[in-house]
Amino acid sequence: MGAVTTATASDSTSEMSRRQQLGVPTDARQVMVVTESTHWDPNWLFTSTEYFRWRVRRCLDQAIDALAAEPRRVFSLECVFFPALYWEKRPERRDLFRTLVNEGRLRLTGSGVTTPDTLLPEDELLLRDLLIGQEWLRTRGMTQEPRTLYLPDSFGHSPGLPSLLQAAGVPGAAVTRIDGMRFPGADMESARHFPRPGTSAAHLLAEKTADFIWRGPDGSEVLTHWMTYGYGHGDMIASGGLSRALGLPTSWPDRRERRVRARVQGYLDQLTKVARTPYLLLALGMDFVAPVPGLVDLLDRWNEQEYSRTGVWLVNAGLDDYLGLIDHHRDRLPTMAFDPNPYWMGFYASRPDIKASCRDLGRQLIALDNERARMVVDPSVPRIGPRDDERHARAWWRAVTSNHHDYVTGTSPDRVAKGEQTRWLTEAQRELSSLRGPPTSGSVDGGSGERPTWERHGHRVTVRSATVTAVFDEQRGGALVELARVGGKSLIAAPSLELRSYAESGGLWRMGHEFKGGRWDLADRSSLHPAEVTVTPNDGGGLRVAIKGSLDGHPVTLTVDIGGEPHLMVHTAITAPRRRTVTLAVHQPSPIAGLLMHQPGGLVTRDLQRWYDPTFWPLHSFAAALPAPTDRPGEPMTVVATATPTALHATPTGTVETVVARTATKELAYGAIPVLAPAWGRNWGTQHADIAWAWRADSEATDVRTVGRRVQGDLDRAVGRPSIPWLVDTHHPAVEVAAVKVADRGDGLIVRLRTWADAGTSIAVPLTLAPGLADGQTTITAAWETDSSERDLATVPVQGGVARPVVSGHLTTVRLTLSSQHAPRESPH
Repeated sequence: MGAVTTATASDSTSEMSRRQQLGVPTDARQVMVVTESTHWDPNWLFTSTEYFRWRVRRCLDQAIDALAAEPRRVFSLECVFFPALYWEKRPERRDLFRTLVNEGRLRLTGSGVTTPDTLLPEDELLLRDLLIGQEWLRTRGMTQEPRTLYLPDSFGHSPGLPSLLQAAGVPGAAVTRIDGMRFPGADMESARHFPRPGTSAAHLLAEKTADFIWRGPDGSEVLTHWMTYGYGHGDMIASGGLSRALGLPTSWPDRRERRVRARVQGYLDQLTKVARTPYLLLALGMDFVAPVPGLVDLLDRWNEQEYSRTGVWLVNAGLDDYLGLIDHHRDRLPTMAFDPNPYWMGFYASRPDIKASCRDLGRQLIALDNERARMVVDPSVPRIGPRDDERHARAWWRAVTSNHHDYVTGTSPDRVAKGEQTRWLTEAQRELSSLRGPPTSGSVDGGSGERPTWERHGHRVTVRSATVTAVFDEQRGGALVELARVGGKSLIAAPSLELRSYAESGGLWRMGHEFKGGRWDLADRSSLHPAEVTVTPNDGGGLRVAIKGSLDGHPVTLTVDIGGEPHLMVHTAITAPRRRTVTLAVHQPSPIAGLLMHQPGGLVTRDLQRWYDPTFWPLHSFAAALPAPTDRPGEPMTVVATATPTALHATPTGTVETVVARTATKELAYGAIPVLAPAWGRNWGTQHADIAWAWRADSEATDVRTVGRRVQGDLDRAVGRPSIPWLVDTHHPAVEVAAVKVADRGDGLIVRLRTWADAGTSIAVPLTLAPGLADGQTTITAAWETDSSERDLATVPVQGGVARPVVSGHLTTVRLTLSSQHAPRESPH
């Protein structure tokens, strides 16, 4: 085998050149690329310090020693969180570490700080995750720039991931956990029950491929590999026993030729079933596994003894090498709009306090970056010192670390979640406060016009605003029993804003009906118990309806804010008994055909059910219940927004439910058998949720993205997330600013643009600095389109202080350089 070089999925290297670089014979019938890694969770069952001391330092020492001893060996690191800690704790190994990274033998399979969940965090936090990790490498003299994203353990993935990766300049990805697949030990069922019918796993297996072109909702594409048999598929290549994961004593070395040959042949038989190209990927790298001793020697032995017989060549290389090889056979691969969910559903709503803190921290940092950028634009704004830069960087590191798939997901045990994870978020908020002062409080926008009026008739309370009339019934738990537009149709069909309690046996990852022997039963409804309803003015010129009721024998509180806008802002405060999931239900009079939902990377349309009944989907920010065809035009369509990521379920008959509390503990089958889920929670307390509901006629469905974003914005302001006065204007209704920051690479400002236009739409956007900055003395002089890692891609025309980038995907990044000399500005129109 020859020298190892780093490849990407989109460079122009020929297939034969890649083979030559990897030492693969030109006549090899098949090539099995053996990638070796190890999956390191920053803080899952243990804290980061405990993991580092227990496994990470030892594993990384062993990997570096193995690379030094075997010049043709490649070992991969999935992200930079623990390498950064190793760099800090092991300064004597920095030179060797840097050398191995720059040689491409200590290979990065992603530039992120973490391997993130992509369903729950903000778009910007996911892009910053990749940027901050890349900058950590670059500023320490490491020239490797990963163009892949390796997500071995995330529990499903955003269907908009291709959009995010295109924005990040990442053309290749690998994933493991997708809906419908079997993950050994996670289900109390036989393997013959998998893949689940109608799921992504079933589709890929029917296509006989683990490789495909994943197309996002905006038309972006990414070359993707599905690790069909898990991210530790080849871990036991030279071992006997059960597993090498976690360094536990459940395996032993077994390098006998017969045993290794049988293992490799078994891997080949499995992988060939899902290969449309001559290339197979064998992944080594379960949680915290140590490097396989003498791995290259094992592969050499196969090549010497078995290649002539089988025509199969084995090579140790990186994920990017594999994707580079299959990229030459794209015409053999299917292209698909891929929504690999739900893999598990419970984590969408587990630990809402952590989810809220993660979102709040990210939004505040994005706002702070815009303020810091003002210092570049406006010379009158005081500059900040190096210590403030350090605080800012630490806060961002904590924020992107929270993207991790066992952090924002709420799937760590109490000791870690309420300990290190919560402490990190609190520390980051403290850093933030020292940079910008106390956060701005929010208020509910009552809309324009006069304050709504209300009246009581017996047990019913009626509120009338300029847009809706709402009736609450104390004998029905304070439920909304009538809701209608002024002079229009009824918007609900049954008592709504009803709390429903489900007794379940799920845990942090899964709901009770996701596994054999689990439980999911409706246990109580707030509409079955009387409640007290009071009405008071709110701070935004509207009215606040306070409902004090009960559920499962515990008190519950709902507050509903009604103003001039045709939507309701609902806050719930619920203390539920253990093993409950509580939803907030609304019933619209028209049937529902599907859901239009925002996910990181764009908007996706989903069926109401996939395998599970009920099917819960991740509600990231806003969604709409798409009406089924009917002979009654103008039937209402429900739009819902959430302040904190949660879960949503809808039925064909018109019911929409969002999860507002979960007290899941540990997953149990048949009431007593623990299912493989080593983390659980115990103490939940009162859980809070903020949900906004709005209604539109089905004739307005084309405007649902605008409606959803507006309702989401109103809800954010209501919970204390004020709008950001961006330093840059887009002058186009279909394009908005998502972030502004000082550039890390090059001079000037980075501007992130987001469009909600249909796929394939290109929009020339006039960008100018916002009016009133430095009395017009600062202007845009040059601009470049970049990726989110701030690598320049193409120049953008600038004339008279107006930059005109062309936006063609969901997310576009532009770098602007500025001049403080006065210059007349061209009209942006």
